[in-house]
Amino acid sequence: MHYIVKMKYLRKHWWETIFICLLILGFTSGILGFIEANETKHKLVDSLYETFRLFERKYHSKDIPSGLRVAQWLLFFAFLWLSLKIIITIIAPNFLSDIWVRYSFRKHIVICGLNEITLLLVSEYKDRKIIVLAEEYNKYAESLKIKGVKFFLCGDLSDKAFLRKARIKTASLVYVVTENDKKNVEITRSISALLKKGHYAEALKCYTLIKDRELKILLEESALFKYRTEFLDPALFNINETGIKYGLNTNIDKILPENRKVAPSILVIGLTEKAEAVFLNLAHCMTMKREFFRFTIAEEDPEKIRLFKKKYPYLPEFTEIDYTDNGDEVCKGNRFSSVFICLDNQIEAVKTALSIRCLIADNLPNILIISGESENWIEVFNEEEIGILTLKNRNIFLVDILEETIRYLVKSDPEIERLAEIAHNHWREKDEQGNYTKNDEYNTISGHLKQTNRNQIADNYLRTFIATGQKLGTPKRNDPVVFSGEDRETLAMMEHRRWMLEKYSNGWHSGGKRNDDFKIQNNLVSWGTLTEKEKEKDFVAIDLMTNMINS
Repeated sequence: MHYIVKMKYLRKHWWETIFICLLILGFTSGILGFIEANETKHKLVDSLYETFRLFERKYHSKDIPSGLRVAQWLLFFAFLWLSLKIIITIIAPNFLSDIWVRYSFRKHIVICGLNEITLLLVSEYKDRKIIVLAEEYNKYAESLKIKGVKFFLCGDLSDKAFLRKARIKTASLVYVVTENDKKNVEITRSISALLKKGHYAEALKCYTLIKDRELKILLEESALFKYRTEFLDPALFNINETGIKYGLNTNIDKILPENRKVAPSILVIGLTEKAEAVFLNLAHCMTMKREFFRFTIAEEDPEKIRLFKKKYPYLPEFTEIDYTDNGDEVCKGNRFSSVFICLDNQIEAVKTALSIRCLIADNLPNILIISGESENWIEVFNEEEIGILTLKNRNIFLVDILEETIRYLVKSDPEIERLAEIAHNHWREKDEQGNYTKNDEYNTISGHLKQTNRNQIADNYLRTFIATGQKLGTPKRNDPVVFSGEDRETLAMMEHRRWMLEKYSNGWHSGGKRNDDFKIQNNLVSWGTLTEKEKEKDFVAIDLMTNMINS
């Protein structure tokens, strides 16, 4: 263990290590050289002094002892190494770093903004070259140094000249993740303008954070974000929307009861944006007997309940919702399949979770705390100690939506993107010869339609568990899974309900004729009203899901 620690220290301080080694070897060679030459009366002390004066001494090439020749060169390189270090760190650090970035950075990652999201991204991309841009030096800068990020630049992130320093044109991926939505849009616009003047083999992928979900919906229809161009492939993401979607997917076995034939009853504490995201991702689900999920919302503020009903008037079409102003009382008299704590204050969320656990006096149901804080002190409660009941031991689980979002962006996106493109191609219009009638390839459709395809693929995690009792990605069974008849139709109905709920939440409404410009959809109707042709699209989605389960 001590050896490993020493090696890590040496790798971290490699400049100083090389300099000290050169000095030690140089002086050792000088002392031995003078002793060998018998030039000093007091051998050790005088040899050390004479070694310091090596550059003043004049030797004929034939006369100089080999040890002194080695010492001269070693000390010369030590002096040269020290001079180089001084130049790099004191005299011209920016100039030299600019040269290094200009000629060595290709296919690197640029992160605009320095915050918790940045640190998570850096951890995920630890083996890649990264340049972090920030508006000012802040508390996260020291953490970047610990994580080994060498290029951290401060300046105006929307300034094209500043973006050029980060070699945006040669980057492979850009994340725009400042805390300000307006600033993120400005930065993305500057990146787009900067790239317009070049010619590229492939479009630069750019993920832009928008915290306001309603603003994100509007921006998806803007010229900047709606379509991919030959130089920029933009994608908007929202922490609550993305993180909770994939947080629910990965924790679906903790949400639904073991007896999947019973319609689950779910308690939601706190009517926040997190709670809204939970509903938008679960309300469309049904049991395989086509029973709706039942939700109970515990919220003390009646105004929040009124606004929630006004904002989501269509939710009663999808699920049963009850309201209460006392979460403790409802826990005493009811048995829930799972409980979501969606409070914005994390300390209050933990207190509420522990209070509910004590009121129920049982380790079931599972309690999930939806958290949006990366710097999580909640993990203190989960440290394994003998004789101490941790939150996990009490079946209280943390769903960190920041981590889930980063995990999706970094790891899940390529696979989901591939399957989303396959799904899109399945229902493109074709003529009698099987040729596509429109130029609507996946890369040419709007960001909103792309996200619809991605959401369909992501929802397979929920449907798979509802249908089979196993999470997607578990070891393959000996016999392939086959859905036919009523089960296949039930899953197709869930897909149609998911699509309807997604459209409603993005501002679409039902109408006689489809119009994408005004968000009018003629298929926003119940399953029984759909034509067989339209139903076939949902059946195709289930067949794709079946292939995913069996692959």
